[in-house]
Amino acid sequence: MLRTRVLTGLVLTSLALLALFFLPTIAIAGIAAIVGFLGALEWADLRSQRPSAAFRTAYAALVALGVVILWKLFEHNVVAVSVVAIGWVGLLGWVASLVVRKTGASCAPGLVLGLFTLIPALSLLPYIHGQSDNGVLKLLAVLLVVWVGDIGAYFGGRRFGRSALAPMISPGKTWEGALTGFILAVPISASIFILFDAPAHPGIIFSMLAVTAVAAVLADLFESILKRSAGKKDSGNLLPGHGGVLDRVDSLLGAVPIFSGLTFLF
Repeated sequence: MLRTRVLTGLVLTSLALLALFFLPTIAIAGIAAIVGFLGALEWADLRSQRPSAAFRTAYAALVALGVVILWKLFEHNVVAVSVVAIGWVGLLGWVASLVVRKTGASCAPGLVLGLFTLIPALSLLPYIHGQSDNGVLKLLAVLLVVWVGDIGAYFGGRRFGRSALAPMISPGKTWEGALTGFILAVPISASIFILFDAPAHPGIIFSMLAVTAVAAVLADLFESILKRSAGKKDSGNLLPGHGGVLDRVDSLLGAVPIFSGLTFLF
C-alpha cells in the first residue's frame, strides 16, 4: 500500500511540475477544469441518493465550465477573489472550532455546496499561475506547502503520532503528524519562494505560507467531515494508494483561496 501510494504520488507530482513550468496558463485552466470534472463526479457520488450517469456527467460538466468562466472573472475582478477567500476563512474557521472543542459535525455534500467548494478554488489555480509578478513561483509555493505538509503529516504521524488531532472527524490524523508536516512545509516552500526573488519580505512570506499550511490541514478535515457524513472512507478509487481525486486535492481547495486572499494584504 505504501509503495503504491509513493509511486502514484511521484507520478502526479512530476506531471504537476511539468505542467506548472512548461505549459501556458490557458492549459493550466484546462487541467483545473478536468480536475473539477473528475472531482464533481466523485462529489455527486457522495450523496445518499445515487445519481444517474447522465446527471453525474452534466453536474461534472457544469463544474468544469464554471472553473474556466470564474478564472476569467478573477482576472478582471479582484474583489471576487477576496469574496472567495473570506468564504473559505469562515468555512475553515468552523472546522477549526470543531478541532478546538474536540467534537464532530455532520455536513451533507449537497450539490450546491459542491459548486461553491470546487469551482472557485480550482479557478484560482490558473489565476495565480497567470499573474505577471512571479505567478508560477507563487503557485509552486502553494503546491509545496500542500505536498510537503501532506507527506510530513503522513510519515510524521506514523512515526510520532500519539495525540489525535480531531478524533471525531478523522481519527487517523494526529497533532504530531500535523506539526511535522507544518515544520517541513513552511520553511521548504518559503525558501524556494525567497531563493527565486520573491516580491515580499521573508517574514511576510513565512507568515503567509504558515497560514496557508494551517488552511490546508483544515480543508483536509473538511473533506473528512463530508465523507463521514456520506458514510465513505474515500471519495473514489481512481488514484491507487490515494483514493479519489477529491482525496488528493482536498487540502489544495482550502489552501489556494486563503493564499490568494493573503496576497492582497501585503
